[in-house]
Amino acid sequence: MSDKDARKSGEEGMKSFSIGFLAIGLIIGVIMGIAVGGFVIPQNQTHGSMSANVLTPEEAGEKAVEFISTYAVPPGVNVTLVNVTEVGNANLYKAAINLSMLGTSETRELYITKDGELLFPGAINIEEFEEMAEVQKEQEEKQAQKPKQETTIGNFVVSGDALCTENGKPIIYFFGNDRCGACKWEHPIIENVTSKFDGYISFHDNMNDLGSDRVVFNKYSPGSIPTLVMGCNYYRVGAGVAIGEDQEAKVLTALICKLTGNKPEEVCNDPEIEALINQIE
Repeated sequence: MSDKDARKSGEEGMKSFSIGFLAIGLIIGVIMGIAVGGFVIPQNQTHGSMSANVLTPEEAGEKAVEFISTYAVPPGVNVTLVNVTEVGNANLYKAAINLSMLGTSETRELYITKDGELLFPGAINIEEFEEMAEVQKEQEEKQAQKPKQETTIGNFVVSGDALCTENGKPIIYFFGNDRCGACKWEHPIIENVTSKFDGYISFHDNMNDLGSDRVVFNKYSPGSIPTLVMGCNYYRVGAGVAIGEDQEAKVLTALICKLTGNKPEEVCNDPEIEALINQIE
C-alpha cells in the first residue's frame, strides 16, 4: 500500500467517525428537545435558574469534555478541550473540542449552558454531512461485495498474504491505546505471550502510537482497535474477551507457534497448544 493510499484510508476512516459523532449530536439534540434557534437563550428567561450556579468557562468546558468522552464517542477516541468563549446576550458558552484517534483528529464546536446542565451540539454543515454519508455508504457497499473471509481459531481472519518478517523472524503487530477498554484488556495478554517467543519473533507493540506501522494498520483494520496482525497471515479486529484471558493466551500462542514452525519447543509442544495448532487453517 502506498503512502497516498494509507493517507486516503486514514481520511476515509476519520470521515466515517465524523458521521458517527455528528449523528450522536443530532440524537442528543432530539433528546434535549432543541428547536431551531434554540442555541440562544435570552438572559432574562434563564437568569433565575442559572445565576445561582454559574460555572466558569473552564469548568463548563471540562464538563462537556467529560460528557462527550463518556457517552458520545466510541472507545479509543481522545477528547480534549481547545477553548471556551462566552456567547453574547445568552447564558451560553461556546466550546471547541478536539477529537483524535490513532494520529487523526478534528475539531468540533458545541454549546453548553453556563450552569452546565444543557449541552447543545454545534451547527451541522448539510453538504459536508451528505458528502461523508456518501463515502460511508460506498465503503459499506464495497465491504458487502467482498467475498466472505475465512476465519480460524480465536476468530482470526486468514489473510492469504505472504508471511511478513523482520530479520527473518515473523512480525507480530498490536495496535491499541490506553483509552480503549478492550485494548487495555488485550495488551497484557499479547505482551505475556510474545515474551515466550524471545528470539523467534519480532513484536511491534503499537500501544498509543502507530509509528511506522500505520500502513499495516490501515491494511488490516477499518480504523478500529484493538487490532492484532500475526505475521500478516492472520489478523483480528477486536479483543478475545468472549473466550477469556486463559483461552485467548492459548490461541495467540498457537498462532505464533504456527508462524515459527513450532518453536520454541518447550512452548509449542504443550498438548493443549498442539491441539489448537492442528485446528489452524
